[in-house]
Amino acid sequence: PTDSRARPGRAVGTEAAKPSFLVHGVERPLPRSLSAHCMSHGGSDLGPEPAGCQLEVDPSWRSGSQLPTNSRDCIASDSAATTGAAIGSACGGMPEMSQAAISAWSPLSSPVLPWEVCQAVTAAVWKRARTVAEKEGAELATACSLKGGRTEALPDSLPPAPKRRRVTREAAVIFPAASQPSQASQAEPSQAEPSRDQEKHDVEDAAMALADEVLQAALKQAGHSTVVLGARSRVRAMVLAASAFWLEVPVDLGKAAASQARFLATQRRLYWRRPPWRGVNLGGWLLLEPGPSAQLFERHGPRASCEWDLMKQMREELGVEGARAEIDLHRRAFVKEDDFIQIRALGLNAVRIPFGYWAVSEPALDDVYFGSCMEHLDNALEWCRRHGLQALLDLHGAPGGESGERPCGRQRSDWRWEEWRFDESVAALKRIADRYKGHPSVTGLSVCNEPSEAVPADVLCRFYDRAVKAIREAGMPPDEVAVVLPVYRTERLDEIWRIWNRHFDGFLTYPNVTFDLHLYHCFGAWWQRQGLVQQLRMTRRHGKILRRVPAVVGEWSLALPQHARGRGGGRPSCEEDRALRSFAAAQLEAYSQASHGWFFWNWRDCPQHGDAWDMHKCVEREWLSKAQLDQGSSAASRGIGSGADEEWPQASNLASSAPEVQKK
Repeated sequence: PTDSRARPGRAVGTEAAKPSFLVHGVERPLPRSLSAHCMSHGGSDLGPEPAGCQLEVDPSWRSGSQLPTNSRDCIASDSAATTGAAIGSACGGMPEMSQAAISAWSPLSSPVLPWEVCQAVTAAVWKRARTVAEKEGAELATACSLKGGRTEALPDSLPPAPKRRRVTREAAVIFPAASQPSQASQAEPSQAEPSRDQEKHDVEDAAMALADEVLQAALKQAGHSTVVLGARSRVRAMVLAASAFWLEVPVDLGKAAASQARFLATQRRLYWRRPPWRGVNLGGWLLLEPGPSAQLFERHGPRASCEWDLMKQMREELGVEGARAEIDLHRRAFVKEDDFIQIRALGLNAVRIPFGYWAVSEPALDDVYFGSCMEHLDNALEWCRRHGLQALLDLHGAPGGESGERPCGRQRSDWRWEEWRFDESVAALKRIADRYKGHPSVTGLSVCNEPSEAVPADVLCRFYDRAVKAIREAGMPPDEVAVVLPVYRTERLDEIWRIWNRHFDGFLTYPNVTFDLHLYHCFGAWWQRQGLVQQLRMTRRHGKILRRVPAVVGEWSLALPQHARGRGGGRPSCEEDRALRSFAAAQLEAYSQASHGWFFWNWRDCPQHGDAWDMHKCVEREWLSKAQLDQGSSAASRGIGSGADEEWPQASNLASSAPEVQKK
């Protein structure tokens, strides 16, 4: 549709909106027969909300793009057979498909392709694109190698390719650090070639032919005889993105990263049936921090800075059993089913649940934590299932610590990265994956949280490689669970991206893996100096970075330096409200670019930290609105993969423990 607001029978401006499509660059109205068909089914809607009959163009075609000439690429849902026939007639005919074949597939409940088909398609497309790039490089390298400039150093696993244009030092930066000035690629533009348009058409035709070949072969190998609606165009988009990646790698890694991100996003839409996460963290529950867990710290450890210190003081004050009873009471009372009801009522579709390794296994002999407490995770996931929420399980505190900071459970100035016990971390992740595999609400598992920059990037990537492999082998496949790999700060994204692709080919070896970024605007001297205008500018820049890499924004808040939010005299002001509303809107817009979504920190926080860390307070003060939070979650409310009607084998085992928690 040329206007996403345009729906039959609905007035836009002074005229009734008439839905239209662009066909070969020419705007044409929706055929009257198809409009009448929509209206006859009670549907006045071509947008995201289903009202009777819903039509949806493949996501790769947006407003202003051409309607494909082959109508097999259209997606039809609800009255699929009748609507498909109407589109076919309007667009020049549709190949024969059985009623059962069309009706059996619904984009509202099923992925486009079975996972085994998607695997075969991905491998074939990526291999073919690389082969073509290698061939082109071999043919032209001799002719181009003596021309000026230098090329980007090639990763070990990437093929040589011709120098198509000069590259300067700035072009080698893939994801510039957030605190650096914006740096655009400085590659010299190449001269336009007369045959460029024809060459582009040839490439696209070849891509479509390859898409057909690959898709048919993969379907045949998997025992399927029907081309699924919408699959062909997406495979074609994968071919073009893969080709662009392999051709751009030796020339401009920034563009190559963007092409890879497009490839992975299109691939994920072939098998993934969940909406991106739009959620909130439940911090301070199963891993204690002074902010969210303020009441516990105030009662028993006012001088404690982390859970480790608090446990030592509570053991001294209450004894081992008394401290254990107090922690158990906190775990039972801090989060209840009503919290999940409220979260869903705000329009959010997910929760991120941070916990320490001691919550899923007994703590090491020298550790002072209390564990395990997996029954509380069981309860939380049952509440997610009941109320249609997705869950990202977050190993927030690793054995030995992934840093020496309080978020991992113990704050230490003498911490060394060698103290992180990687083997035990992998074992904890396997235990989690084995317990919750197949759970309808578990759609993500984060392997750690905020790893220290002291951990060498190659060591971190080796751990990530082991962790993803262990999770997949334990029974959490890519079409059910995304694996989250924390990068933490944008300043380190460039280095980790290179190693993850160069040495592990990680995004292709392990589908549905995403980096985790925590985008705060208040920590550090540089951020403290920035005014509101600069903060908003950096937020927009974050959105550009998020388009270049599979990512989730695992933590963000509305916290700003005092001068940036226009607050004076220690009292709230209208100026502060306006500033934080603008900041919230800018962040939500930027983080909508994240392939896997975002999570606000936190569901609740102590008043001393300010309202900007507490979602309750942010909504109450209208810095965030339900309309903003609900945007993009309509898919979940229609039941796309919500899991509300799915059963999980272990759900029945919760009956003994859930009532007690609910009663409290």
